[in-house]
Amino acid sequence: MSWEDAWREGRTGWDAGQSSPLLQTLVERGELKGRSALVPGCGAGYDVITLASTFDEARGLDLAPTARERFMELRDAAGLSEERAPYQVGDFFEDDLHAPFDVVWDYTFLCAIDPTLRPRWAERMAALIAPGGLLATLIFPVLEDDPQRETERMANGPPFPLRPTGVEALVAPHFKTRRLDPVPPDLSHPGREEMEWLGIFERA
Repeated sequence: MSWEDAWREGRTGWDAGQSSPLLQTLVERGELKGRSALVPGCGAGYDVITLASTFDEARGLDLAPTARERFMELRDAAGLSEERAPYQVGDFFEDDLHAPFDVVWDYTFLCAIDPTLRPRWAERMAALIAPGGLLATLIFPVLEDDPQRETERMANGPPFPLRPTGVEALVAPHFKTRRLDPVPPDLSHPGREEMEWLGIFERA
């Protein structure tokens, strides 16, 4: 099944229906700032809307045209222009994404791609983010305290489990770690408590 099929048929159990509470907190505290931001695998684009409240441009990216249709409804309701919150239907690895970006926000994107593509993901992030810019990733699902469940999920993903130190090692050649912390339960979507970590990495 393709991502477009899932959106068109309403099989989107991962769609939480709102922006990440943690992202909202980071934006409110001014911890993510700059001129331009990218949200790969953004789906309906709730996080794009949140970032557009503080960035000059927050760009959404997804493979599914139907997800873009939903985003356009949300963007109109938020009173945002296409210039402020553009949405690109395309391929993260292959397409021109109008880089560089000051911030890339990854939440449920890395865990959705085949694990064999993770090194390529890290290289692509390094190419997209300006020197001094940030890769902010909400690392999910973290299941290393339950090895059996982690193994089962790895065989049956997506989402494919992630380990915070594994993500840190992936990006280490091009980024330095600024934060790597478990997410407080009250800042996770319901049902994802204690399975999320925040990683913020600065482009060298």
